[in-house]
Amino acid sequence: MSESKQRSFSRETFDMAWPAVIESVLVALAGIVDTLMVSSLGKASVSAVGITNQPKFFVFTFFFAINTCISLMIARKVGEKNRRDANGLFVTGLFIVICMCALLTVICLLFAETFMSLAGANAETVGKSAQYFRVIMGGSIFNLLLLYVNAAQRGSGNTRLAMRTNIVSNIVNLVFDYLLINGKFGFPALGIIGAAIATVLGTACACVISVRTLFLEKSFVQVQYIVQEKIRPEIGYAKDMAGISTAILSENILSRLGMMITSSMTARVGTDPFAAHLVGMNFMTLGFAFADGLQAAAVALFGRSLGEGDIEKAKKYTWCSLQFGLIISAVFSGIMLLFNQQIYNIYYPNDAVMAGYGRMIAFYFAVILPIQISKTIFSAVLRGAGDVRYTMIGTTVGVTVIQPLCLYVFTNYFHMGLQGVWLSILISQGIQLILFAGRYFSNQWMKYVS
Repeated sequence: MSESKQRSFSRETFDMAWPAVIESVLVALAGIVDTLMVSSLGKASVSAVGITNQPKFFVFTFFFAINTCISLMIARKVGEKNRRDANGLFVTGLFIVICMCALLTVICLLFAETFMSLAGANAETVGKSAQYFRVIMGGSIFNLLLLYVNAAQRGSGNTRLAMRTNIVSNIVNLVFDYLLINGKFGFPALGIIGAAIATVLGTACACVISVRTLFLEKSFVQVQYIVQEKIRPEIGYAKDMAGISTAILSENILSRLGMMITSSMTARVGTDPFAAHLVGMNFMTLGFAFADGLQAAAVALFGRSLGEGDIEKAKKYTWCSLQFGLIISAVFSGIMLLFNQQIYNIYYPNDAVMAGYGRMIAFYFAVILPIQISKTIFSAVLRGAGDVRYTMIGTTVGVTVIQPLCLYVFTNYFHMGLQGVWLSILISQGIQLILFAGRYFSNQWMKYVS
């Protein structure tokens, strides 16, 4: 390939990736801001908020599967220039999302304490975490609609939409975190409930902006087109989505189950180690956000290329995404290694114990991040090709089996404490990278490309 063509692929990948990367980073920053704001209330409150993450994401697994599926399928339809089917898939998926959101919201509101106990909450944190969880899940419709519309638009190549909506969401979240957690300018001091309300308000504002894009003339998925063509939810579209989304859903459920087990076991290493772990995981989530953004760009470009019938072009986009990912991981890992003490001092000023945990976590972070980013991109393009059963198996082996098993052995037999937690994460990510990269280079995924 000539140098000019290589630059063209790199430029197109970059143009698609940077808004998606910023979007994912902003989502991760919202969690960091919440943790930072809540840290003023004490370590127990930080733990209470952190405990809600895995149950929330576990409930969201169904919607993440639908979102991944709609993004992949619309990307294919863009390559095929099939607008009607793209909009039919969108409407069908939207109907499913709204119905399932109503059902799962009721379940979460009724059984919040049970979910928190299963996630590892103790007597000190179960009440607070249940309160936070109820508010977050009560307003989940805004978050789920936002994520679904953004996924559809991302599949059609509009990655900048999600970036803009998350900028709005983060600004609103930050403002109301400040006003409601400790009470400022006459607003009530609501503690962690204030943090939850701020998050819901942020996603509600972003949701409105996202939905409005469906009315734009240039939108591939468009309300006017849906009305004009009288497109409705159809069982045929649901069946088409089920083939991909069922495997992705199974993968997500098993993955979240493994993460919930890991989180529950980690919560039992002690309040201080768990609070330090949550700060580290916030930054691990921020690192993953870079991978997630590159993944979104890779899926859109890879899926579109497959829709055009050009496999070699799809492979070139994969390599460009990997190159950007490794550059990002090198920069971010360096920042964490150099400034981990300053970072932990922001959360826990002059706390030598927490600073020590921060040093240890930073070294693991620097090794894990490039592995995680590479693994995520390889798994994304395998899904884009339709090789979803293999990604389900690979994720299940790494996250649901290996990670909890290693954690149990390291903490119960070798008494490694928090270091055992991060070593188990490293081993899990490494195994997944070997599995996904091996599958990609074997070209076995090509048999799923029609």
